[in-house]
Amino acid sequence: MKQDIDYFNGMSTEDLHQRFLQKLYSKTEFIQYNDPDDFFDPEQEYGNHITKCIDEERDFIRELIRSSSAEAGIELTDEQIDEKVQQKREQINKLTGSAIEDYIEKVSVTYIDPIPECNQKNSAIQWLCRFWKFIKSIFI
Repeated sequence: MKQDIDYFNGMSTEDLHQRFLQKLYSKTEFIQYNDPDDFFDPEQEYGNHITKCIDEERDFIRELIRSSSAEAGIELTDEQIDEKVQQKREQINKLTGSAIEDYIEKVSVTYIDPIPECNQKNSAIQWLCRFWKFIKSIFI
């Protein structure tokens, strides 16, 4: 006779969803350094955070399933665990709805150009920039 196991140690889909949102909203301010030689992606920093939160949640669910099945004396294959994780993630995604878009609207990103303003390729612009900085430093 097959025994019903609570693979999630009493955590409901809503509990897992709230846990995900708590992790997601744990960081809403980002600083992004823009390398002029790389493609500029304005979503890079908070996109990495969202991906990290999803990966951490997936790992957390996977560990819940592994530990609860081990406690029950049931051995699951990696494929079975991945299938259960995927099913739970789909249930969580249904609850998530527009939560990630709502989060993105609340995020603030400060973009920083790592090249100092007077290190331009054109020497005339470089000289004018340094001259202007010198003039400003006299009056400020």
